[in-house]
Amino acid sequence: MENLLKNELFTHVSAEELEKMIPCFEMTKRSFREKDIIPTHEGGKNYICLLLSGTVSVNRISIDGSLDLLEYLEDTGVFGAAFAFANQEDAFLTICEKNCTVLFIEKHHISKRCRNACPHHTQVAENMLQLMGNKVVMLTEKVDILSHRSIRGKLMSYFRIQSTKTGELSFSLPFSLLKLANYLCIDRSAMMREIKKMKEEELIAIEGKRVTLL
Repeated sequence: MENLLKNELFTHVSAEELEKMIPCFEMTKRSFREKDIIPTHEGGKNYICLLLSGTVSVNRISIDGSLDLLEYLEDTGVFGAAFAFANQEDAFLTICEKNCTVLFIEKHHISKRCRNACPHHTQVAENMLQLMGNKVVMLTEKVDILSHRSIRGKLMSYFRIQSTKTGELSFSLPFSLLKLANYLCIDRSAMMREIKKMKEEELIAIEGKRVTLL
């Protein structure tokens, strides 16, 4: 219950209201191991997925079958929503990166009012719209990053966005450098060479996942 209250989907929803909604939403909980594929649609049903613990990656399946990383989610993350409502589930793949527990809610429980017309159900629907708006912003950021032609341009654009989000010149990457190359759609070896040059030119400092803009 405590983990659910921390989830953005239930912002401004009290513990008492959430307790009433749980049977109404017919939530199901499942656990996954590292590298498992997490289904966001099964048997003709589309799901909104709430990450209770662990880490997952949401990837777009390219025409050639390769995976382009869209986002990395940890505790309290929400995934599957935008694709479920757009009926584009087959174009995306969600992978368990660290053993995780996921709560599944059928899409129609969010999009349609329950027979009791609960006011807190309306709040959840509003929260879902906010979440989907945030996803649009995230995708817009990625388009902006990928619009840069050079590897350095992509890296600096990404680093500046992360710096702005944290309000600090020093920040931690949400994933490994290998995942970063995937996210930026660039060759990892070429990216590492460019990072080495940027460090030599004292533009950045990197230690593990910690990046500092100089």
